Amino acid sequence: MNRIVRFNFTLVFLLLSSSAAFAEYRAYELEVFDRIVNTSRKVITSFSPSDFIQVNGGPQRIGIIIRASWICYGDTSLYKKVCPMPKAINPRFQDGDRVQIVLKKHLTDQWLGVIENSFFRPGLRSNVYGVRFTERGNLYTRYYESNLKKAP
Repeated sequence: MNRIVRFNFTLVFLLLSSSAAFAEYRAYELEVFDRIVNTSRKVITSFSPSDFIQVNGGPQRIGIIIRASWICYGDTSLYKKVCPMPKAINPRFQDGDRVQIVLKKHLTDQWLGVIENSFFRPGLRSNVYGVRFTERGNLYTRYYESNLKKAP
């Protein structure tokens, strides 16, 4: 009987400790707009965008654009910093490059924009680029590397 109790205790301990080793969370780079003071800032956080809005004044005060998101391993307890955004691997484009969108039958096909950030998505095995369209109301969205080419 004693051996079974010890085995069960060891099994529970191993299961609990191994699940902590594989904890993960999503990190976000957000562009936050304060509607009252008419300012914007970039924030890296582990709060989901909806939670971030609620904690920081509500939807009447702030608006958010998700610039990037990625998976981190570990936790953010005790004020630990969020893991850094994964760097793009062999990027074809750099921040500040002017690019043209190449997406047939898409609303943004042939639009010209400027690269603002880039990161690697392991699950997709692709670099992702954040593109700002200043001539289109400052619209920001993300594209895969294969959907972009250098602007003429």
